[in-house]
Amino acid sequence: MRNSAAKRAMAFNLDSLADRAPDLKKARKKAVAPRFSAGANAKALASALDQLGIVSITDDKGNIVHANDAFLQICQFRRKEVIGKSHAILNSGYHPSEFWAAAYQALSKGQTWRAPVKNRAKDGTLYWVDALILPLKGRRKQITGYLSFQIDITAAVNLHIALQERNALLQAIVDSFPGGLTVFDRDLRIKLINEKQRQLLEYPDELFEGGLPTLEELYRFNANRGEYGPGDPEEQVRARIELARKGETHIFERRRPNGTYLEIRGTPLQGGGFVTAHLDITDRKRDQETIGRLENHDALTGLPNRALFQERIRHGLLQVKNGMSLALHCLGIDRFKSINETLGPQVGDALLIAVGERLRSEIRDTDTVARIGGDEFAVIQMAPQSIEEIEAFAKRILFALSEPFELDKDTVSIGTSIGIAVGPSDGNDAEQLLMNADMALYRTKSVGRGTFGFFEQSMHERLQKRHQIIMGLHEAIANSKFELHYQPIVNVNTRRIVGCEALIRWSHPVRGLIPASEFIPIAEECGLIGQIGEWVLKRACAEASLWPDDIWVAVNVSPAQFRDQDLVEKITNAAKTLPLSRLILEITETLLMKDQDAVFQTLEQLRRMGIRFSIDDFGTGFSSLSYLQSFPFDKIKIDRSFVSAVSNVKRSSTLRRSIIQLGYNLGMTSVAEGVETEQQLDRLRAEGCVEAQGFLFSRAVPAAKLRTLFSSPL
Repeated sequence: MRNSAAKRAMAFNLDSLADRAPDLKKARKKAVAPRFSAGANAKALASALDQLGIVSITDDKGNIVHANDAFLQICQFRRKEVIGKSHAILNSGYHPSEFWAAAYQALSKGQTWRAPVKNRAKDGTLYWVDALILPLKGRRKQITGYLSFQIDITAAVNLHIALQERNALLQAIVDSFPGGLTVFDRDLRIKLINEKQRQLLEYPDELFEGGLPTLEELYRFNANRGEYGPGDPEEQVRARIELARKGETHIFERRRPNGTYLEIRGTPLQGGGFVTAHLDITDRKRDQETIGRLENHDALTGLPNRALFQERIRHGLLQVKNGMSLALHCLGIDRFKSINETLGPQVGDALLIAVGERLRSEIRDTDTVARIGGDEFAVIQMAPQSIEEIEAFAKRILFALSEPFELDKDTVSIGTSIGIAVGPSDGNDAEQLLMNADMALYRTKSVGRGTFGFFEQSMHERLQKRHQIIMGLHEAIANSKFELHYQPIVNVNTRRIVGCEALIRWSHPVRGLIPASEFIPIAEECGLIGQIGEWVLKRACAEASLWPDDIWVAVNVSPAQFRDQDLVEKITNAAKTLPLSRLILEITETLLMKDQDAVFQTLEQLRRMGIRFSIDDFGTGFSSLSYLQSFPFDKIKIDRSFVSAVSNVKRSSTLRRSIIQLGYNLGMTSVAEGVETEQQLDRLRAEGCVEAQGFLFSRAVPAAKLRTLFSSPL
């Protein structure tokens, strides 16, 4: 409508209608709906406006003086219900006050305001319109009212096209479309193109200097600059023109030479022509690619994860059906947990990344390496020709990972254990093969780390036994099927009992007596140690309350129990019948290596309550003196390996004396474990050891038997 007589007529009619605003206000006071009969121009304007869509006119106060049928139809009010009212009767409450404040500010300045608005119809139905409000000005340029033009957004594109030929408002609406929009007539000439379309396709201004180009001219421009890829440009233009003339609905995605992804939708128009919409979906495509990577790859190392690895196994098994095989290597980093706890999770993460990179460098293009768990990796070795080749591959991995890792400021050395299953002989599906390789890894770790082992059918039996223990532990916890035995701890000079260590025993209903060394690690792995430890504390304290007042009880506390935020409360509840000064908690150095501040805070809280502490198996772990400096332990236990050593007797004696002297200087009582002979006792007594326990005095015995031992030296 640009540069047309119609535009001038529209301006004249709006001005005429603005001059009529006072008369309309008087008519509203008389409760008579306004009529536009004052002149041909006003009638023509009202008639023209009513053809444009949802139209209303307000006075300068914002009260409705005219609403066309489309307005009434969508809001479901009758005309007499809206005349004299403001548009607030349609307020859905969706938009914040700032939204309307911005609208009022713009309109009060005589500016046009446009925005999508959520309205509420008379029956409560919510609907969206694209609202455009124009100030109406009189001959003296004062605002005399407002023209509101609305479009139901659900039919926005079709309505845009229908209105473009009749008013200049359509271009503004089209330019607000989030993507590129182009409208072609039946002769494939452009009738409308928004700025976003020109930006997305990077059309230069020169292309539009002679007027709007035709579709064929656009196609030729794109083809000549390589937009459609390699090929004859004229053939590319011809093929696309033929498709356009078919007038069929279409939707497809295209990647531009600059890397941008576009979604292109074409919709035919009634009477010929069509509209195309171009949407930039680059971010969406990247998000999809990212999601795809996250679904199938480990976020830390970038390696395939367990899901993708299993898919690769399935694919590999399909390839080996013709007499070939594949080897599945499951790798576990030995002592990774200790490294992670002592050096921190950042170093632990860096180590995992470095391990992944080193494994990548050791495999062929046909193989696959993945991270399938916390510190577990796996490799598919495709088509090995022999067991010897599989062994050689495993040895190469072990050697590669044995080399130190330089991680920023830290140099870390690790060991690796490998479990191997060969498909399809050890499993003809991915899940079974992976489970069998994992069982081989578990077995390898249990018999000796830093090596590899193959899956054997007997491993199923061991797995079943482990499962049997787990099920039995659940039942034993629920029905208190455990029993406590107590091993006396004596003064080395008087040989009288000064305390007893509580040791758990469990008689399985099928397997009989199971050593604590077998079921306690399993309980820690499956999260049952907390419940077992709480039961031990309660039972030991209850039994110790029956002993002479000068005899204390020692209870082992695992690192897993210290992760329980209610540990202090549970200990105090368990020892209600026992003075806390008679309770000694035995902890290992492993507990002190993780989150030292939190652990020492808990230890100090318990110490203030009167509980005493013993550091167990001193000398077998990291034996950091900083632990002894940070927390004042009451007792230091010398591991049995220093007491019963047959070889290196002189070296063991030196270490014993050092530990005993260290304990004496720090005010800690030294306790020797594993004393079995009088000779060992004499040696310990001469070296200054204060207390001892072992078979020389008594094995661990039930509570009833223990009480008979208190009266006499052992």
